[in-house]
Amino acid sequence: MGSAAAPLSAEVETFYGLATPPTSYGGYGGTSQSRQEDAKYIFQYPAGWKSEIINKRDKGTQGVDCRIYNPANKLQQVFVITLGRAGEDNRSFRITNVDATLEGFAGADYDMLDALGDAVMRKDEFREVDGQQYFDVEFASPSQHYLSSITVNAGKVYAMFVKSPEKIFAENEASLRAIRASFRTV
Repeated sequence: MGSAAAPLSAEVETFYGLATPPTSYGGYGGTSQSRQEDAKYIFQYPAGWKSEIINKRDKGTQGVDCRIYNPANKLQQVFVITLGRAGEDNRSFRITNVDATLEGFAGADYDMLDALGDAVMRKDEFREVDGQQYFDVEFASPSQHYLSSITVNAGKVYAMFVKSPEKIFAENEASLRAIRASFRTV
């Protein structure tokens, strides 16, 4: 089980991710901050952070489902990648090699591959929430710090990444850890 994170401040918003196909993106839907009944995953983030519209290219080629950033420093952000098994009925992803899974997601964020290769710190944990298994991986290079959480649910893989420049990670560490801890599939 992973360690508990400090709660976010009282001022939080909940993101309801829809994990819809690439044709739904580019301003046509795909993610919502209010469609709780349709959500496939949720997480909380500090009020005042901004949501970025994901385009069809980012969703279709990189699997990025949402991106929320801190307007005080846009390099501090959270993004979720969702991948489904196309055309393979009754098939499901299984996470058997966390390293390979992380490297597979590195294309969605150009800093991630460098951070994985230049890591000066890495911590792997496993947690279970309501019967759902989450692989939490924290890694940091001299320039970037990542908190990630990866899970499989209903035939899709969901991966959340909380990214921060290393030099300012400590300033918001409790909130950044709480964002990752709030990540759930529903």
